[in-house]
Amino acid sequence: MKKIIPIFLIYIFLSSCGGGSSDILPPPGNTGNTTTNDSFDRKIILTSTYDNIIVPAYSDFNTKLTELSSAIELFSENVNETNLNSVRTNWRTAYISFQNIAMFDIREAETVFFSSIMNSYPANEDVINANIDNSVSQLVGVSSEELGSTGFPALGYLIYGLGNDSNDVISYYSSNNSANRIGYLNAVINQMTSNTNLIIQDWNNRSDFVNSSGNSATSSLNLMINDFLYYLEKRVREAKIAIPTAVRTNYVPLPTHVESFYKPDLCKKLLEQAFLSVERFYYGISFDGTELNSGLKSYLEYLGNNETLISEIDTKIDQVNIEISQVSDDFIIQLNTDPTEISDIFYKIQDIVPLMKTDMLSAFNISTDYLDNDGD
Repeated sequence: MKKIIPIFLIYIFLSSCGGGSSDILPPPGNTGNTTTNDSFDRKIILTSTYDNIIVPAYSDFNTKLTELSSAIELFSENVNETNLNSVRTNWRTAYISFQNIAMFDIREAETVFFSSIMNSYPANEDVINANIDNSVSQLVGVSSEELGSTGFPALGYLIYGLGNDSNDVISYYSSNNSANRIGYLNAVINQMTSNTNLIIQDWNNRSDFVNSSGNSATSSLNLMINDFLYYLEKRVREAKIAIPTAVRTNYVPLPTHVESFYKPDLCKKLLEQAFLSVERFYYGISFDGTELNSGLKSYLEYLGNNETLISEIDTKIDQVNIEISQVSDDFIIQLNTDPTEISDIFYKIQDIVPLMKTDMLSAFNISTDYLDNDGD
């Protein structure tokens, strides 16, 4: 069972703190407040992203999270296998849906550390159990020491990780201290829903987002592109792949560090959905997949002289999808049998990063607003 929070998660948490121009550390000689000479209407990308990706993705997630909350409420009132299975089903669909919005970790989402609260893994069983023993029934924020005690990983532990089968889980919520256990289960989902509501309310301010179309450190597109790259690097490549495969250290797999440890056959689906969100933003694909609108590729095409770069990015994205399709749904089984199948995904994503982070940003005349030591 997992007892230690990886240093990487603390790094993710700390590096996501703050925001705005005070956190911008552009390369020497670049203030980060540059202007481009091109006449591309950046507002088109912002409008398309807002209307066709962000709003419908959050709407879908809010619906599924509400259904999960209702299922937990019913289970709390009547602990039985039918209601437990309903919680599990709705947890799965909401977790998948969350992958569609996790990339948009700016504005209010950054302020409340939304991604850290919702999906820091592995679950911190020690803190969860201590909170239960201490009758914690309300959660506000999260410290670096508490990462993994909230959000989807905590729920995964509370509905899958308490024994060998459903009977063990039901017994856990029916025996001594059951009130505290039910209380914490509800505290977790209540924090998730309240923070989601705050962020949806913040995104209701459409005009501020789409009209911030200049090229500065704090303009909407610059923030979005940086968040897009940070998400691809840190939350997809590193958290989902590099950490459990130990590809950056000793190549000794860490199965306990997969994203959905208590339901490991969900891991591949979560990765697929996360990478799909990356593709949506780059290509301008609508959330429902029926429209191709303006995205970063459109911007590169408009600027001209980027045919080779565009072709290389397209090829590398296709290669990532091929590698993902070849791994087992269950990442624990995959890590225990042939971990190279997962680490191959890491290397394919690694090929994309410099193309976007160096060449694409250079074409857009945008500076990165985060630091890393990955060498890319």
